[in-house]
Amino acid sequence: MSALHVAIAALSGTTGGPATYARRLVEALAATGELRLSVLTDRPEHFAHAGVEPVALPTRGGLDRLRWQYWALPRALRSLGADVFHDTKNALPWPLTCPAVVTVHDLAYHTVPETFSFGARLFLRRATHDAARRAAAVIVPSEATATDVRRFHPGCAARLHVVPHGIDAAATVDAAVVAETLRRLGVQQPYVLHVGTVQARKNVDLVVAGVRGLRARGLAHRCVVVGRRGWLAERAVAEIGRDDATRWLPQVDDDELGALYAGAAAFVSPSAYEGFGFAVADALAAGVPTVIADRSSLPELCGDAAVRLPALTAAAVTDALSELFRHPERAAELGRRGQTRAAGFTWRDAANGHVRAYLAARGGHAAD
Repeated sequence: MSALHVAIAALSGTTGGPATYARRLVEALAATGELRLSVLTDRPEHFAHAGVEPVALPTRGGLDRLRWQYWALPRALRSLGADVFHDTKNALPWPLTCPAVVTVHDLAYHTVPETFSFGARLFLRRATHDAARRAAAVIVPSEATATDVRRFHPGCAARLHVVPHGIDAAATVDAAVVAETLRRLGVQQPYVLHVGTVQARKNVDLVVAGVRGLRARGLAHRCVVVGRRGWLAERAVAEIGRDDATRWLPQVDDDELGALYAGAAAFVSPSAYEGFGFAVADALAAGVPTVIADRSSLPELCGDAAVRLPALTAAAVTDALSELFRHPERAAELGRRGQTRAAGFTWRDAANGHVRAYLAARGGHAAD
């Protein structure tokens, strides 16, 4: 019997959680040896794994995603003859010639709509509604996201598959490499780290103001923000601009990011909404004491391995960090718990969950 042929759409040229998910998922699926895989992608070099057929579909980004999604993708699909098609980013092309699976990463554009531009909100709502209606299986990375999908798209509840992402173990970074990397990036210790696109729902301004509050209490910590500018970032950018003890690094490479995690005194994510939370997951894996918003998927991801903010305010960030830094034994224990927690999320488990969703889709084709 021939292996199930799965065609996967993976936009991988941009940074961020969905791109990381697509790359690591394909690698893990290939390692199972259970599938025949074709990957339709803007970056075929990211999918050069044994058992994977990359299909190059260039895109210029931005509005060109519409052409990519609704013209280039279905045209390429027709020639592949796949058994199942999987779109890794909230939308499905049309028409489809085989059962479809879609990953819905989050529904932030429903739950915190004020943090999105009108155009982005409109596209994401319509695309996700259409995909949830037509997909034979809908994959979500957390129970929190599953709850939101059931609320906004109740018709697909029976086709939902909750499949958490894997979390990669943190690289071991030599202390001398950390010191040299920080020197080159202009980062001074001790610092509090935030990683993620600088956009409204991430509440980066609360991190910056919260760390400023530490200095008002006599602690010497600075703030480091890593991430490109995104939607509605004005408030965060203004807060960063008025703080000469904050270092904003729009882009770093993987080795530099590993060193930044290794050198951090704490990590803070007061995000109003996360579907999973890759940056928080990386902080846990690196053993960095972590402070999170008590919202959406973050408590589910972290369990008892992070401090939960009682409110999304700068004062709450200051209080949480101050408590950690004045009790280093508590911070060290959080770091150990984080590493243990992260080790429970594997890409092998994620791949197996996706295979189950593909088989379910193949057995129960939803109408176009």
